[in-house]
Amino acid sequence: DKNIKIAVADGYVGLSIATLLAQHHQVTAVDVIPEKVELINWRKSPIQDEYIEKYLTEKELNLTATLDGAKAMDADFVVIAAPTNYDPVKNYFDTSHVEEVIELMKSVNPCAVMVIKSSIPVGYTESVRRKLDTENVIFSPEFLRESKALGCDSHCRRSSILDDECFDGIFPEFYIVKSCLLHLYGNYYLLYRLQQN
Repeated sequence: DKNIKIAVADGYVGLSIATLLAQHHQVTAVDVIPEKVELINWRKSPIQDEYIEKYLTEKELNLTATLDGAKAMDADFVVIAAPTNYDPVKNYFDTSHVEEVIELMKSVNPCAVMVIKSSIPVGYTESVRRKLDTENVIFSPEFLRESKALGCDSHCRRSSILDDECFDGIFPEFYIVKSCLLHLYGNYYLLYRLQQN
């Protein structure tokens, strides 16, 4: 169903996800760098990744890049791949950019489901739901090889579970599972959630 609208924060993880999802859905990639936006709209990859380069040139994609985040505010799903730099001295992930996106989406489109792809601390998904008073946040981490992001996303190299509630509490959020079966289940679950809206 190409009527599902998905907004993705651009970047290495975001561009891989945007490219993969744009095969079947309307995707808007949001970035702050004009040169990257221009390249994506010309179907050229701003990053070195053979799969992304191939998909952009050879596949029919419903993908538009923009500098204007407001153009993505009507999305049904928002993929948050914001930086969460880790400070080993403070033992702390800076999740401020993730929360900025959640707060912005809550104010303009509170019904959008927000999928966090950023590195976050254990228990963060539940705590941010409480802190920002929204249940529309789920967690789906990525483990991507350098220059092979789209290959990892589409060919099941490593994986993880979505969050502690996606599997009815069977697996706690902190388990990282290197299982192709669970990766596929997680992807099917995400697609299921997409189709339910």
